[in-house]
Amino acid sequence: MPANRPRTPIRQLSVAEKVLVHLSRVRGDKESDVAPWDACQEGIAEAVGMLRSHVPRAVKELQADGFVEESKRHVKEGEKRMKVYLVTREGAARGREIESEFLSQIVPAKIDGTIVQGMSIDQLETAFHRRIDILRLTGDEEYIDIDSVTVTGVTDFTDSPKPEIFLDREEPLEQMKHFLKSRSMVLVVYGAKGMGTSSLVKHFIEMLDEWNVLWVSLPRHRSVGDIRGRIAAFSKQLGSSADMVMESVAGANSLIVMDGYFDVEEELVDLFGDLLGRRNGAKMIFTCRDSTPSYNRFYRREHLESGVVQEMTLKGLPEEDARALLRNEDIPEDAFKRIFAMSRGSPMILGMLRDGDEEGLRRNTTFTNEEIRFLLTEAKAKFADDESSSP
Repeated sequence: MPANRPRTPIRQLSVAEKVLVHLSRVRGDKESDVAPWDACQEGIAEAVGMLRSHVPRAVKELQADGFVEESKRHVKEGEKRMKVYLVTREGAARGREIESEFLSQIVPAKIDGTIVQGMSIDQLETAFHRRIDILRLTGDEEYIDIDSVTVTGVTDFTDSPKPEIFLDREEPLEQMKHFLKSRSMVLVVYGAKGMGTSSLVKHFIEMLDEWNVLWVSLPRHRSVGDIRGRIAAFSKQLGSSADMVMESVAGANSLIVMDGYFDVEEELVDLFGDLLGRRNGAKMIFTCRDSTPSYNRFYRREHLESGVVQEMTLKGLPEEDARALLRNEDIPEDAFKRIFAMSRGSPMILGMLRDGDEEGLRRNTTFTNEEIRFLLTEAKAKFADDESSSP
């Protein structure tokens, strides 16, 4: 009798989960008559590695859960309409949740011919600069074969945060896409503390398959020497020098994120100001507090007018997303309105209210103790139970 095959420790995504993860990555304009090819049955089948004839069954399950909507649209201008599938807001959130959970599982991996243990899939991707196609995993794998995965863009996310939740913001994401395609060299993203600028940028760059990305946390690296060292190490990974990556076509496919730019030393203002004369090299995104002092802003109006620098300001969440983040479906309308007005749609504040994090609210907001207790009570409020109030 043949020996039993060892059971794989890698959890398998169901077909419906794979389809939802794929569609949550697809950017489609619900107001447009033209949809991405990735949203049609053939595009879904190719991405997930399944027969086209099996797509309708998987999508039907997702439609029943309210995660996907079906419509008929053009995939290419001039061609006939066909069925396409776009995720709902709830579907996009669930798709990202499934992907995050899957990537965080600890798996065995084959590296240089040796099976090693103790790393998650996302840690393997970061450490070995590979993009593991989780939609193509069959569930029969006994390990992740890193040796056989093609190298994609170099990424260094050592400093980057791991957001607990990201609520999709289509307009800011489109602005960042436009920035990458433009001739601008710098994008500055402003937002109040807790407004989610870092989460937004992290989500955006994780969608980029072929870009080399370096993330620098400025609260951790406050000196010119630290930042130059991070850029030099990143450039070495690219097989180049810092000067070449920053100022020549060698950095044309590289993106450097400077996260947490706020109250910095003058030498850093000068460092970043000196980079504004470039026309080639790595693009840069800065996340900044909207209260950044004017003397700390390293660019001037002329840089905005010439297009070297682009600005965008991240506002609070819309009401629909704020409700979703609170996770209290039974909250009375007047209670929600008061929370929304006082929090101004801040994801950080809403998340702490959801979790009952009184200490976090004291530490990270300007609310008084009375206001904090009031908000926490409102966040847990429920509609009156009609049955219990009846005679």
